Amino acid sequence: MNIAVFIAGVDRARAEQPTLAALEAFEKSIGCRLPDEYRQFLLACAGGYFQGSAEFNWPQGHWAGAVQEVLGLRRDECSLVRTRQTPQWPTVDELLWIMSDHGGNPICMTIDKAHFGKIWFIDHEIAEYEKPWTLAEAMSNEWGYVLPLAPTFGDFVAGLYEQAEAS
Repeated sequence: MNIAVFIAGVDRARAEQPTLAALEAFEKSIGCRLPDEYRQFLLACAGGYFQGSAEFNWPQGHWAGAVQEVLGLRRDECSLVRTRQTPQWPTVDELLWIMSDHGGNPICMTIDKAHFGKIWFIDHEIAEYEKPWTLAEAMSNEWGYVLPLAPTFGDFVAGLYEQAEAS
């Protein structure tokens, strides 16, 4: 799916057009400048719920899920800021929750230097709730609840498609 088609599928009702000032304020709050392609997306799309189908696969090619909620620079439940301040599921600072799938699982971007800009899936059903965890632990084969999806935001969007193929 190309980025224009993806943006067109996001219901941005009641959302103000994002501004560069809002983006820069958000970046300051998280302590880093986001990747350019994601910055351009945030300035073009305020976020909202995806209307229609934007499905994605695991890197191995198997179906993984469908994008439901797209977070952006807005003030309601589809807000990057609100989700960062009060996440629904356990997370760590190195992960920026940018979308949710059809089951509420976070789709995140890493904002740490070692994995900067990569897109990940958090399986909230197996996430650690009882004690703090690190990104390295969650990515390990022993824990395995932070799973890789794509090397960049653009690659993730390019891999989206409208519906699962019949098997």
